[in-house]
Amino acid sequence: MEAYIRPEKLSNLEDVCALLQDKGTKEPYKDYSSLPPIVHWFDVLENSLIKDDPFKTNFGVSNYTVLVPHVLQLLRFCFLTRRDVPTITLLNYFAEEPNKFIDIIWRGVSELAFHDPSQYKPFLEQLVNQVKQLNKLNAKEVLLEYLLFVLHQGEVTEAKYLLTNIPKQQKYTKPTEHSKQIEILCKAYHGLVFYVEWMVAKNRNQRLKDLGDHLDDDISDNYEDLMESCADKALNCFDVLKSVPGVWDIFITKQVEILEHYCKLDEAEEILQAYKQQNKENPNAHKYLYHFAVHHNWPVFTRINLLKDLAENVPSDPLVIDLCELLIEEDKAADALRHLFDLLDDGSWQFELRPWKLMSNLLTSNVKSHTVIEECLKYRLSWWPQYHFTSTHNSSSQLCLHKAICCLIIFPQNICFLESVKALLSAEEKEQLSSTEERLKILSEVT
Repeated sequence: MEAYIRPEKLSNLEDVCALLQDKGTKEPYKDYSSLPPIVHWFDVLENSLIKDDPFKTNFGVSNYTVLVPHVLQLLRFCFLTRRDVPTITLLNYFAEEPNKFIDIIWRGVSELAFHDPSQYKPFLEQLVNQVKQLNKLNAKEVLLEYLLFVLHQGEVTEAKYLLTNIPKQQKYTKPTEHSKQIEILCKAYHGLVFYVEWMVAKNRNQRLKDLGDHLDDDISDNYEDLMESCADKALNCFDVLKSVPGVWDIFITKQVEILEHYCKLDEAEEILQAYKQQNKENPNAHKYLYHFAVHHNWPVFTRINLLKDLAENVPSDPLVIDLCELLIEEDKAADALRHLFDLLDDGSWQFELRPWKLMSNLLTSNVKSHTVIEECLKYRLSWWPQYHFTSTHNSSSQLCLHKAICCLIIFPQNICFLESVKALLSAEEKEQLSSTEERLKILSEVT
């Protein structure tokens, strides 16, 4: 690894630029052992690039600034093709100009480490210790990104102590919105580390309890104490998110999980309610509160209102079907029908049995609700027939049956679709469709 950090021959970025600009005919080297790895790589690249590739452009010898973006393109090429040795070499040439390119170096090496942690973690760790001392970079931001890498590797102990040794930035540096955001994220992710510790202790304690008669009370008490300590630290860290706008899904769910475990339901509800109010356009903010309501048996009308709020933002969400079923239970079929039409406007439900079965049941049991059906079809007449009632491709016979029943009620003139469906149905399904057809005919004669 050290050999890549200090290449012997090409010592700075100008050498790389000169190498890139060398357009003279050259014979391939026979022996690359005494040369930096990048020389071999560039020879290979030179032969593989297409004729009009921008890398072939003839830049001036001293045009250092113009060449830099092209070197960056080479870096990108390295990342995409996993040519890791020359990538590390290129990054080290950039390191000769840390004030200009430190962001590039840091992002590049982080990306490499995620792809191949076993090879590049030592290099990334070394780089972290170097770049966090630079005033150009926010040390906490550097350590935060490294924390994510460490957590990704499952190294909880290292993650726990990572943010405890942060170098002081220059006193005259004024806080910016970005630096404030980094402070919040650091605190929140520290809470996530304590949550992981809490979960580990909780699982071990549960395994002890599962032993029954063989349970060691002292060991169990130790785990309980450890859990409580980690929970308090995690909750203290998560408190930094209070009243801060943002999408904090991963932190909110962990915070609520801890509070529920210790039966602090009022606090958990308060957090979820506040999160929903701050993130009305975030579907998860609605879902977390709804699942909490279901788990703790809130009244049906409250759950319906929570799902209506979700449906207003995401009318095609799967939970809208749950909303429709709850509305039907509460004798609000008309409302259910409106939500179901909105759901089926989305193409992802075009070939799903559950909503179409619900739709056919609703329509057949409420065929006299002409006003609601007409209201729902008002702006759908021009496209629903072609959208839903033309093809039976990739549809089960049950799906075809329920679509045909819907078609009979809302687009009865679509004879072609109904006939194509009948050819796919079993005898029992044909009987069901015919029975519905007869019933509709009788009802139409009565009205």
